[in-house]
Amino acid sequence: MGVDENKQLEIINSCMDYMGRNFNFNTIPSVFITEVHRIAKLKTGQRLPFAELRKNCNDVGLALSKKLQKKLESKKEGLRKFEELIKWVIASNHLDFRTVGTGYSVPIKTIEKHVRDKVAEPLKVNHVSKFYKFVDALPKKLKKRPRLLYVHDNVGEIAFDRLLIKDLKQRGWFVISALRGGPITSDATLEDGAYVEMEKYADLIICAGPDTLGISWEEKSPELTEALFNSDLIISKGQANFYLFSEHQSELKTPIMCLLTTKCPYVSSYFKKQELISVAHFFAS
Repeated sequence: MGVDENKQLEIINSCMDYMGRNFNFNTIPSVFITEVHRIAKLKTGQRLPFAELRKNCNDVGLALSKKLQKKLESKKEGLRKFEELIKWVIASNHLDFRTVGTGYSVPIKTIEKHVRDKVAEPLKVNHVSKFYKFVDALPKKLKKRPRLLYVHDNVGEIAFDRLLIKDLKQRGWFVISALRGGPITSDATLEDGAYVEMEKYADLIICAGPDTLGISWEEKSPELTEALFNSDLIISKGQANFYLFSEHQSELKTPIMCLLTTKCPYVSSYFKKQELISVAHFFAS
């Protein structure tokens, strides 16, 4: 970020002061992460930290997703093809420079191998079959296109999200894409959606809210509130969004498919696992 040591120390002190006054065990972690990043942006005057990394992630995602699209086009329709697409969408959640540790100045082939290795691993939580039956059946039962709210996570992986959105639209779903209105670390914004031409895939693109890590229940936009309570299905990408939906699923009373790679043992323990895992978890009534 190009910030001198004195400014770094000022930011650290301000963040520690905020955490000392506000930390508690009843608040989801993404709330605190959001606020300390806001402090850093305010004190540095940088609206878009990690700009180059974010662009590189999107470029990598676009390159890899084009390869995947060609591969899938040659495959027979059915559960196996759908599950392969889902596994790629989940594996792309690793295109997150906050946690993967490599940065994105490394060659595309290196990143491609990393993602392919994740696709080759079995899903430790696999509700894809149940989800496939649901998304295939509901449009046939209803007299109108059912509404699907797709809540995105990171830059890079949104290029893969487009392929799943395209598949679901072909099955008869009206897809609403929810992207953040402001940048924070690697989370995808409306600007990133425009960069990957999301408007060519989703039926409607809405602002989920401001610069929060994952969507925020307290700061969600009116458009997101309407979509949350008036959709027939929600797809949630990433761990930060899983925090929120695991807490509010019963309140929403809407089926939710959570696609994520866990980034810490605590979230893995929710699924009775210790290691970091790939998850396709379907909250369905």
